[in-house]
Amino acid sequence: MNEEEGRKKREKKGAPGWVVTYGDMMSLLLTFFIMLVSYSNMDIAKYKRLLNSLQGAFNVSESKRVAVKEEINPEAVIAAAQATTNEDRRSERKKALASLLKESLSKMNLAGKLDIVETDQGVMLAVQDYVMFDSAKTLVKEGAKSFLSTLLPVLQKSPYEMIVEGHTDDTPIQSNSYPSNWELSTARAGSVVRYFIEEGKLPASKFMAVGFAETRPLVPNDTPENRSKNRRVNIVFVIP
Repeated sequence: MNEEEGRKKREKKGAPGWVVTYGDMMSLLLTFFIMLVSYSNMDIAKYKRLLNSLQGAFNVSESKRVAVKEEINPEAVIAAAQATTNEDRRSERKKALASLLKESLSKMNLAGKLDIVETDQGVMLAVQDYVMFDSAKTLVKEGAKSFLSTLLPVLQKSPYEMIVEGHTDDTPIQSNSYPSNWELSTARAGSVVRYFIEEGKLPASKFMAVGFAETRPLVPNDTPENRSKNRRVNIVFVIP
C-alpha cells in the first residue's frame, strides 16, 4: 500500500462534516441554558436595592410599593408607578373642578343649602331639595333656575359625564303621579337633567338621571331636621 492510499484511508475514518455543525449547536444551547440559570439565581438583595430605587424615583407611595418575594415581577413596579401618576392627576382634576364650582357659586346666597364634595367618583354638588322643588313636586322652582343657570358655563366646558341623583326621606308618598318615593326621586333627577339639556343646550349623552328614594340617607330619619338633610339632589361629575 503506497503512502497516498494510506492517507485516503485515514481521512475516511474521520468524523462526518455534520457532526461538527451539531457539536457547535449543542455548545451554543449549553451556553444559553447556563445564562438562563444564572439569571434565575439573581441576587435578591441587589434586586431589592434596584427595586426600591425605581419605586422611589417614580414616587410610589409606601402603601403601594411592590414587595420582593421569591418570584420577581419588574412589570409590577411600572404598573404601580403609572397607577400613582394617574391617581395624582385625577386628584388634581377633582380639586380644579371643585374650586371652579365654588368660585361660580360664591356670589349666591346658598350657605348651608349645598355642599361641594370630592368623592371616589369625582366631584359631587349636593343641593337640599327645597332649594329646587316645592314639597312633593318635581318641577324646578323659578328661584332655583338662577342657581342652575350659574352652573351652565361650567357644565358646557366640562368634559365629564354627570349623574344626577334624586334622594328622599323615608316619609311615604302616595299620589296619582307618584305612587312611591322611587317615582318622585327619579322624576326630580329627570327634571334637573331636562333643564340642563333644554336651557344649556348640553348633549343628553353626558347625563344620567337616577332615583334612590330613601335608600341612601345621610343621617337617620329620626327628626324633621335629619329628614330635611336626606331630601336632596346630587349632581355628580364623574372624573375618570
